[in-house]
Amino acid sequence: MSQNKVTLNKILLIIIFSLIVFIAAGTVMGLILKSSGNSSSKGAKTKKANITVLEPSQKEITSLNKHSEEKIASYTGIGRIRILTKADENAESGSERDTGTPLVIEPWFTYEESNYELYEELSKKRILISGLISNYFSSKTKMELFSSSEDKIKADLLKEINSQLVLGKIIQIYFTDFIFLE
Repeated sequence: MSQNKVTLNKILLIIIFSLIVFIAAGTVMGLILKSSGNSSSKGAKTKKANITVLEPSQKEITSLNKHSEEKIASYTGIGRIRILTKADENAESGSERDTGTPLVIEPWFTYEESNYELYEELSKKRILISGLISNYFSSKTKMELFSSSEDKIKADLLKEINSQLVLGKIIQIYFTDFIFLE
């Protein structure tokens, strides 16, 4: 009996040890696959907060380079911004006053490809730039934004952002998303 108990205990210990090794290996593999699956390349669809986002593709950048003397690159580090536009004091929705309209935008910029310092500055000032963009849109009503041309909005933002940059200037601003939520 005693011999059987010892053998049974050894078998159970081996099974438990094997299960622990199997679970640990599965966890490590899952983490490796997850982290390699999240790396995004330009033009690929990436998931951010369960929302699919299209970044500018290499084809789009190549197309922009054809029309420019300088080679350009894109900066997509700002990400998606959610803003509430300024309330329209004259508009009434039902019996309640207008409180503004939710707006979702995702800006990206082009800059001279050779200007690595500007890329670093854009990365460091990402939150400042996001704040400038948020302030711009939250200071306008939905109707003011609709009545402005896209070129005017982009020019205003470009001027404001470039005024905060020291190591270079952004060439152009684009929007992957520009959605009013009703």
